[in-house]
Amino acid sequence: MQSSQSQAQGQTSKPQPPQTVARTDPPDITVTADVAAPVAVTASGAAVGRTSAPALPADPRDVTGLIDELGLIRDETGEPTAVVPPERLREVAQALKERGFMLMDTVGLDYLAYNQPRPKRFAVLHNIYHPRDHRRLFLRVWLDDGQPLDSLYPVWKAANYLEREVYDLLGVEFVGHPDLRKILTPDDLEGHPLRKDFPLGETPTLFRDGRFLDPAAFRAGVTGQQTGLTGYRGELRRGRGEDRLPPVMPEGGPK
Repeated sequence: MQSSQSQAQGQTSKPQPPQTVARTDPPDITVTADVAAPVAVTASGAAVGRTSAPALPADPRDVTGLIDELGLIRDETGEPTAVVPPERLREVAQALKERGFMLMDTVGLDYLAYNQPRPKRFAVLHNIYHPRDHRRLFLRVWLDDGQPLDSLYPVWKAANYLEREVYDLLGVEFVGHPDLRKILTPDDLEGHPLRKDFPLGETPTLFRDGRFLDPAAFRAGVTGQQTGLTGYRGELRRGRGEDRLPPVMPEGGPK
């Protein structure tokens, strides 16, 4: 009977608090609490630690793995860009087409007067886009002056007019293009207007659609003295509430 009462008293007695042992040489560790992570609590209400926060989902538009898969070098730019050797451009383009990508745009750049060193003077930049999962990737190819580049017309027919424009304005020759000829400037215009060393001269550059570039207005616009850089033959343009004539009219007036 006495042992039964002792057992009952032992069952109803309060549990003794755990003893705390103070260390004289604690390790030099800094712990930062994660306020966003949930706290694990025992049945008695004691906190035993924090669980790890759930990992954020991966960005479905990330093309980092695709660049590595193609064996390309990532370019440090604001948009996902890969540097492609000229001899691999068509191969890489074909691999991207097989993955569902399409060609959206092609531009050329002249870094002759750029304030930072670049591998070569010219670069051709292809804008590649996936219409279903909305992934975008830019392919940059560095070129020397006069160095040809494989055309992407055999891969994407959209390269036809895009490459003709780069050929006309920068002078990049695309090998394998079915109809590589000027598309914007007159056939008798010498040089390529988007090159940094293209002489403006004092004669307006007339384009096929009637638009022309006035050198004086161009220089004034670059220095911030004037807003208009181009004019249109035979056109009255309305802006800021008044009619505006182009800065230079072709000989004989509007046509």
